[in-house]
Amino acid sequence: MYLVYLLKSDNLTYIGMTNDFFKRWRQHNNEIKGGAKYTTRKGKNWYPICIIDGFQTMKEAMQCEWRLKHNKKYRGPSKRVEYISLMIQKEKWTSKSPKIKDQSLQIYIDDEYSSFFNDFPTKQLYWK
Repeated sequence: MYLVYLLKSDNLTYIGMTNDFFKRWRQHNNEIKGGAKYTTRKGKNWYPICIIDGFQTMKEAMQCEWRLKHNKKYRGPSKRVEYISLMIQKEKWTSKSPKIKDQSLQIYIDDEYSSFFNDFPTKQLYWK
């Protein structure tokens, strides 16, 4: 299983995908080596504010990640979460991806941003 995540540090955000979130999160915070060049240059204290879990394949997760990263209008933590809440209601992430409703996805969201998902079931993300 793969997931797509939205990290926050101060007012910066980062969107990524992985099949091992805890390892990847530690890389973003420079606790262990590997990848995560953008976040390691921007400091520590990155934490997740949204996780979309349940992608069956890497390709499906990458399609979601691509869609969420390629939008210039929605920048900053609140706007990124708002965009995720809008996209989750669409039919597909990309023209070639499977239908979102057929993907059995679970969204974990930080309480601060849960109001964006009034029409979509979510689970609370306990992290801070």
